[in-house]
Amino acid sequence: MRQWVLDVERILDGSWAQAHLETDPDQTDALPYNPKNKKETHRYKKQQYRKNELVTNEQVALRLDRWRQEQALSLQDPTLPQQERACLEHFLNVLDNLRPYLMQCYDREDFPRTNNETEGSIRKIKTRYRRISGRKNWNKYLLRHGRNVGFYDWWASSPERWQHFKKLAQNVKKERWVQNREELEKAQSEQLIRFRFCHLRDKYLATLENQWVAIASLALDSQSPFLH
Repeated sequence: MRQWVLDVERILDGSWAQAHLETDPDQTDALPYNPKNKKETHRYKKQQYRKNELVTNEQVALRLDRWRQEQALSLQDPTLPQQERACLEHFLNVLDNLRPYLMQCYDREDFPRTNNETEGSIRKIKTRYRRISGRKNWNKYLLRHGRNVGFYDWWASSPERWQHFKKLAQNVKKERWVQNREELEKAQSEQLIRFRFCHLRDKYLATLENQWVAIASLALDSQSPFLH
């Protein structure tokens, strides 16, 4: 089962294209080799196969879809153990749901290979909030403002960006603004429910039970013959 994850990881990381470069003499001869600094040569190879468009959204999608089809066929094997079958079905279902979001970055040469910059930005937001509020935990701040935290921080990072944001905001239609607000409130509500269930489980479940009791009592009262 671990091999499934390793296979998908290799498909998504584009290492198969690098292996193609290393076995293709025409491509390999074009790469400068510097034995004194192997890291720079390795980094150049990664940039080269991206620049030559050996890794594209379509190619990665084709490889991933082919692998998913092969694994789906293996589900028809009657000798496959029940536990392994259940795990594979779940894994393929997860890939089906995530596939549209996995094939978006390979055609961009400037796409970062790590999320270090994103993590650094989040750390700066946390540090600034702790400095302002004096609190060590920023969960309440994040639950209250949600994705607006990073949104506001990016646009307000420079006067030019903020002026550009004002121009864009003037052209937003009311219907679009209402739709975005509803989506934001739904996302924040889901995040709040998840937080309460993980950190305040007993209190949250007790609240749900009280709500169910109240609803059940109203339903019984509405069916009572004394009310008719």
